[in-house]
Amino acid sequence: MNNKKTKILFLITQTDSGGAQKYVFDLATNLDKEKFEIEIAVGQGKDELWLQKLKNQGIKIWRLKQVVRAINPLRDFLSSFELFNLFEKSKPDIIHLNSSKIGSTGAVIGWFYKKIYNKNLKIIYTAHGFVFNEPMNYFKRKFYLWSEKISGFCKDKIICVSEHDKITALNHHTAYHKKFITIHNGIDLEKINFLEKNEALNKLNSKFNLPNSKFIIGTIANLFPVASNSGLSSKHQNILCTMKGIEYLIQAAKILSNKFDNLIFIVIGEGSQKKLLEKEIKKLNLENNFFLVGTLENASQYLPAFDIFCLPSIKEGFPYTPIEALSAGLPIVASQVGGILEIIEPDVNGILVQPKKPREFANAIEKLINNPELRNKFKKNNLEKVKQFSLKKMIKETEKIYCS
Repeated sequence: MNNKKTKILFLITQTDSGGAQKYVFDLATNLDKEKFEIEIAVGQGKDELWLQKLKNQGIKIWRLKQVVRAINPLRDFLSSFELFNLFEKSKPDIIHLNSSKIGSTGAVIGWFYKKIYNKNLKIIYTAHGFVFNEPMNYFKRKFYLWSEKISGFCKDKIICVSEHDKITALNHHTAYHKKFITIHNGIDLEKINFLEKNEALNKLNSKFNLPNSKFIIGTIANLFPVASNSGLSSKHQNILCTMKGIEYLIQAAKILSNKFDNLIFIVIGEGSQKKLLEKEIKKLNLENNFFLVGTLENASQYLPAFDIFCLPSIKEGFPYTPIEALSAGLPIVASQVGGILEIIEPDVNGILVQPKKPREFANAIEKLINNPELRNKFKKNNLEKVKQFSLKKMIKETEKIYCS
């Protein structure tokens, strides 16, 4: 009887907290330990907390010195050799790639490693949203699209976290259609732990000295630029264009501040665009209404402090934060992009608006402020809707891919 465990090597571009990092953490710590041996390889970043949590659970971590989020021809070239060397040392049975950057390079290098050593290696890629869907010029879009197409040949299975992304990939012919499967992200509904509303408010007030307010609009979001602008030049770095569209929420806050004097907006999260966002807040005289409170450990526990959850993203895969907001029973206003359409049903459990439309966001928020019955309806429906997105379901469906 062969009791050898299947070794899975997860690869991810950076350490900074986000949906892809949470996804890897949840899989790595919840897969059947009797069946699978887990290792994780990760590139650069500032957030080491989630890695330390993985190490504390006995998971081996490989650090990749040449893998970075921004396009860097020299380091991208050197990362190919680094990855090949990693595969030689780790000798995985399954390579599970996460995020577009390492997803393309890792698939191609994994395929060469597989052929050179005649390995029975499975290459799996989870697409947490496709970069070619982001706003960018024609040539950049073609570059990212062809990166997906070339690497798609090398992948055995492509997990899309939303049906929207799966359809997008099929329409662009990024890989053979039988390689695709949709598995929604899930959260542990049994372990999610929220603070009571007053306790959450008191903790936020004690840390950040927030003004007294009757109504709080909040979100949890990384303050990163769209990937196509990340790290390319100083000119790009000075362009305010966050993936989560926080600049549009700031503009919506300005519109609402002219109608209400009891609103504050809170954004939990960090990122390279924080200083530019702070300048925008100051420019619009919103220093007493709009607060970027930075990273908070276990950020979702503070959701009950909010009266409305907002996610004004310009591009999404299948984000975790609105699922957590469902579980907290919050009414949601979100952009009509990506997998959000599979979480929010308009006027049933939230309001969807077009991205980059601050006035539409302001109108949707105002509608909820003035209609407590609608907020209660969304709360009731959200507590039911969230049952569709359980971690157990995500783990079970992913294990099937590993074992097929």
